[in-house]
Amino acid sequence: MVHDGLTFFAAVLASIGLISIVTCYVYEVITRYFFNAPTAWVSDFVSYALAASIFLALPKVTKDKGHVAVTILVDVVPETIANYVHTIISLIGFGCLGLAAYISLQENIRQFTKNIETLAIIPIPQWWVSSFITFGLALSALYMLRHAKPTHRHEDSTFSEITG
Repeated sequence: MVHDGLTFFAAVLASIGLISIVTCYVYEVITRYFFNAPTAWVSDFVSYALAASIFLALPKVTKDKGHVAVTILVDVVPETIANYVHTIISLIGFGCLGLAAYISLQENIRQFTKNIETLAIIPIPQWWVSSFITFGLALSALYMLRHAKPTHRHEDSTFSEITG
C-alpha cells in the first residue's frame, strides 16, 4: 500500500536525520574546540533536522501503535462494547490529527505565499520545516482511521495482564 510505503520511506529519512544531527554536533564540537572556528549553521540545521525527524517518524510510531494510549476503558468493558469504544476512540484520534494536519497545511500555505523565513543566521523558507509537521500529522491521521476497525484493537494490554 502507498501509505505504508510512504511511512517506511519517512522512517528511513527520520533515521538519516538523526544520524546527520549527531554528525553535525560532532563536527561543531571539533571545529569549535579544536580549531577555534565555530560554525554558523549547525545549530539551525540541528533544530530543523530534529523537527523534521520527529514528524517523519510519527507515522511509523502510529502505525506500530507505539504512541501513548490509555486503554483502560477498552480493557474493562465486555469485548462487544470494547470494539465499539475502540472504533470511536480511533475515529476521534483521526478527527483530531486530521484537523491538526489541516490547520498545519493552512499555515504552510500562508508561510509559502507570504515568503516567511526562519529567524536564523542563515534563514530558509519556514514552510520547508513546517511542512514535515503537516506530513506527519496527515499520515498518522490515516493510520488512526485504519486502526478504527475492531480487528485492530490492542489485545495484550498491560491492564488485562495485571488483572488476568
